[in-house]
Amino acid sequence: MRILQMFAGVFLSLVACAAAEPVKPLRALMITGGCCHDYATQKKILSEGLSARLPVEWTVVHDVEMVDGKDAAAAREHLSSAYASDNWAAGYDVVVHNECYGAMKDPEVLARIAKGHEAGGVPAVFLHCSMHSYRMAAAPDADQWRRLVGAKSMYHEPGAVLTVKAAATGHPVMKGFPAVFTTPDKDELYIIEKQADTALALAHSYSEKLRVENPVIWVNEVGKLRTFATSLGHNNAVMAAPEYLDLVGRGLLWVCGKLDGEGNPAAGYEAPKR
Repeated sequence: MRILQMFAGVFLSLVACAAAEPVKPLRALMITGGCCHDYATQKKILSEGLSARLPVEWTVVHDVEMVDGKDAAAAREHLSSAYASDNWAAGYDVVVHNECYGAMKDPEVLARIAKGHEAGGVPAVFLHCSMHSYRMAAAPDADQWRRLVGAKSMYHEPGAVLTVKAAATGHPVMKGFPAVFTTPDKDELYIIEKQADTALALAHSYSEKLRVENPVIWVNEVGKLRTFATSLGHNNAVMAAPEYLDLVGRGLLWVCGKLDGEGNPAAGYEAPKR
């Protein structure tokens, strides 16, 4: 009897140790660079801001730099080195797309990107100009990207301070997001020409030109694959806003299945203690 009690005690101790063991950080690949934005600063804002909100380890691929405020030549047509192999997304839990390669048209690369997400089962977060990336490719090729994003957009309105109004307030990604959020600097309202049937708009901003409510935050489900997207984030001040980083952090947890129906992170995926 004593021996059985000893074994039971050892077993319970092992279970307790296993339960107390911290979860592994999410392995995130950030793909950034291209035209029109200060990606050197934005990759720091995102990596540091999100790491302060959830356990995540970053690999960052940033190909195109800005020099004296100007983009490197042919930035829009650049083919990111992140997509160099067929298994480019292997080993990652999530990919954060914050790239601006609108004129890259290679159909093989676009098929490779889609396969990396869909066949590989790697969820995605799409920020700002990633909506416009690859938009100049032929429709069947670009549609592979749009299927993941959950929307089609070909242009944006001139920069302006935007008023963002929450729509699907009960969605877990929107927990804590204000009913009305005013961007702290000028942003760009990306006009959504078509939203996928698989997507759900979470917030809108009104287009004075078109006189319609335009989605600016949404989630999307392609089969079992989840994606989160927001067209907000042109200027660094917008991206660095606590409301923005909180939102993207919840979106990242949601696509990874680490956010419950009430918007609470799974055990171990709360903000790291400092």
